[in-house]
Amino acid sequence: MLIDFEEEFSKYLSEYKFENDIDDEKLEAIAPELYLSWLETPKEWLSGRSPDAYFQSFDSAGLIEELGKYIFSDFKVPGVMLNRIADTKDETYPYLLALLKNYDGEKSDKIKTVVVRLIEEMDMIHPYDIYIDAIANSSEKSDFSEACAEELKNAGEIQKENLIAAYEASESGYASDCFLDILCDLPCDERIFQFALEKFLYSDDQKAFYASCLGKIGNENALPYLEEELKNDDIVYFDYMAMKNAYEELGGEISIERDFSGDKDYESLKDMGE
Repeated sequence: MLIDFEEEFSKYLSEYKFENDIDDEKLEAIAPELYLSWLETPKEWLSGRSPDAYFQSFDSAGLIEELGKYIFSDFKVPGVMLNRIADTKDETYPYLLALLKNYDGEKSDKIKTVVVRLIEEMDMIHPYDIYIDAIANSSEKSDFSEACAEELKNAGEIQKENLIAAYEASESGYASDCFLDILCDLPCDERIFQFALEKFLYSDDQKAFYASCLGKIGNENALPYLEEELKNDDIVYFDYMAMKNAYEELGGEISIERDFSGDKDYESLKDMGE
């Protein structure tokens, strides 16, 4: 039977607050210290074991199985269990990789997102090939694909060629944009600049996103293209501001401000500021 450790700790805090007659602010300040003590204190509802000792009794396979059970339940995954998985990383890491490679059942996205975060916390080798495939096979944003993208951004240039190949082979707009966003965080590369510029020039929507990509790349050759779009009479306020920011990020200076009275985004922001 699963135990709601978060609920049990909340009960403990409520009892502590009542017994010691302290306010919420004081309780919040000492909660981390109380939690560490609580983890090491034997509990009757754990047959005399402490929460920390409870998870030490699980082997590696049992820990990963228990992780899955919590994710499928309505309970929050216990932090003490995640810490135990991380502490035994040499044994649990292979099981986590197996989940990433082989599991495609219910709540797959949630489970795999947790696994990616765990691998990062454990400071183990990320399976970047799996992350790239996950994005390539996605047609829309998910927690898992975004977690993969975050780690690929942290990978640096070591994955650049693989990411370029994945971008060129992308079959969905989401995957293409996701790979482009990752690539634009890497040191300037003429190929990446051309990818972003082509998207900016020939895409009817998401001009703001592609403008921000050009700004991040830092290639001044984008300035005339941005300037031309900034002069477009049909430009909306949201796109204009993104292009303006990118233009200025690349060293350009806007000499004439546009009047966007009547634009819904402009008016909304104006009302918020008043």
